[in-house]
Amino acid sequence: MKGTMQVSRRRVLAGAGGGLVAVLAGACGPAPAGQPTAGGGQQLTGTFELWQPWPIEQPTHGGPIGWKQLMEGYNAKEGPKVQITTPSGNLETAVQTAFAGGSPPDCWQCGNDWVPVWGAKGFAAPLDDLIKRDKWDKQQLFPSALETMAWSGKTWAMMQHPDIVFMWLGTGLMEENGVDTRTLPSTWPQLEELALKLTKKQGDGWDFVGYLPHTGTSWQIVLPRANGAKLISDDGKTALLDSPEVVEAIEYGKKFVTRLGGVQAVDDWRTTVPGGDNRRPGTALSGADLFSQKMMAFINGGNWFADNIRRANRRLNQTLKFAVSPIPSGPRGPRDSKANVYSGGILEVGRKGGPKLDMVWDFMKYTASKEGGLHVQRNTADVAANREAARDPSIVNDPDTGLGRKEFYSLFDQGSGSRDFKHPAVVDIRAEYNKTVTAFLRDETSSLRDALKEANRLAQQKIDEFWQQNPTAGQ
Repeated sequence: MKGTMQVSRRRVLAGAGGGLVAVLAGACGPAPAGQPTAGGGQQLTGTFELWQPWPIEQPTHGGPIGWKQLMEGYNAKEGPKVQITTPSGNLETAVQTAFAGGSPPDCWQCGNDWVPVWGAKGFAAPLDDLIKRDKWDKQQLFPSALETMAWSGKTWAMMQHPDIVFMWLGTGLMEENGVDTRTLPSTWPQLEELALKLTKKQGDGWDFVGYLPHTGTSWQIVLPRANGAKLISDDGKTALLDSPEVVEAIEYGKKFVTRLGGVQAVDDWRTTVPGGDNRRPGTALSGADLFSQKMMAFINGGNWFADNIRRANRRLNQTLKFAVSPIPSGPRGPRDSKANVYSGGILEVGRKGGPKLDMVWDFMKYTASKEGGLHVQRNTADVAANREAARDPSIVNDPDTGLGRKEFYSLFDQGSGSRDFKHPAVVDIRAEYNKTVTAFLRDETSSLRDALKEANRLAQQKIDEFWQQNPTAGQ
């Protein structure tokens, strides 16, 4: 997934209303005569519909390119056909509205954060019985992908392409400034020490800076987790947003911004820095583009940052030297930082009780196969969930798709937890948490502990409301 598309590909929206579960139950009756049913042994024929949010006939980035190639590859085979459609407006809202109106799609795209929502609310079909029936081999996929597909002990979605968040390290910038690259940072003190060495002031801005975690991906999630934090209890019943591990992590992240004069000073500089693709005039340059242009030494980012590097290499006629590693551990985090890699991705979910679920499942298996995985990756920076497809020489050795893959593929095998809240009330929880963290980062609140305590109280209310309204969610 490409850096500038990140927000649109992981929309922050209101969660599905509990009342829609009843609508769904009425909309999804038994399969009509002549349609294939699970285990029925009938030949699969016909067409099913899949909704995704981007104009597929004018693909602009990896998401629609992958969908278009998947559709064409699948439809060239004998058997059922998929029709990929882009509904107007917001995808999640469109899906909920369609369910309420009694005409939901057979299948739709799902961000990693929405897997628990669709599963818990009764929209998505659990896939476990289909997996067992067909003896489908889960092990062909990366563990991080399997982890993202599941919630509450069940598999609710098929991975279209996974992503992970880790640390990008600018070894070229380190070498040019006399910093030893033989030992890369694995702890917060090491990262902080190197970041100070790799910050150079110039006029009202900087030639380059060491580290600005808030310009990367999911910093408010991955830094606390690398410090041993659990943001929500394992049973999903208790908010833990104000734990000492979280407070310490957010305070640590803010230090890098404060040293450079605060958020406004940093943003003013980022706005004046040239470069970046698909950038609106007058906006601050992304962390991914700062890193790719050798203007930031370290960045917590996703595998899709490789595309920013590729574009910058072409534009600047450079070959960026870099390394990758897990997120360095905080003082309360694991001694071995290799656990600090966090997962996400774009997935496919099927309509619970839908009459065309067997066709949807057939397409899901194709997506997860080597052939489907190759279609997902060609002409994109996206990574297939299928291990064999991901490591295929035609992808890894291609100069347009291969950059970074040899370096970060091993991190996909680790499956170390989500890079977002993994909870059916994710939208409300995330809103309370992010609002508080942003206010602290911008010096709009004096006590982070007190502010997080209040955010935790409000998040706990949302969690309690969810379980009161959905006592059997995920069962």
